[in-house]
Amino acid sequence: MNYLKYFAFALSAAVMVLGSFSCDKNDENEIKKDTLYVKFINDPESQYTITTLQIRNRGPVDSQLQPTEPWSENILKNGQRIAPGQHIYFTLDLPSGHWAEYRLGVDNGSGVEVMLYDQPNYDGFTNLPITHWATDNRTVTVTITYDNYSQTITVSGWSDMAGIDE
Repeated sequence: MNYLKYFAFALSAAVMVLGSFSCDKNDENEIKKDTLYVKFINDPESQYTITTLQIRNRGPVDSQLQPTEPWSENILKNGQRIAPGQHIYFTLDLPSGHWAEYRLGVDNGSGVEVMLYDQPNYDGFTNLPITHWATDNRTVTVTITYDNYSQTITVSGWSDMAGIDE
């Protein structure tokens, strides 16, 4: 019977010791998926309605590496569009301190979608950023106009600001 006391004591001690360890895994190699809440605005000065918005993550903010990820599907679903002066909200899986870029398609005014970067002679902004920096929400604004010199629809202005601009 004496051995039962020792066994019970050892079992109790083992349960207490093992119970003091957390079940949470804290592996240094485990990547935490951070999210960024984005308000995306088609500036009131834009001349075109956005019909496609695609995004790809680009890595740490301080790097300019070549893209390694494909473009996302169109964030605008079921015929959704962003007319000049309108905005949408969405969430990105983007770690803090990282950035993503976006590309746009617009209605050319005749019901035909034009992917801006695919136009011959496109001379507007590229590598348009959405950064996860300082806060977990962001206001991104883009201005899309016609460039008479290059005769293309172009991104003529953009901003990427911390916080949600209301």
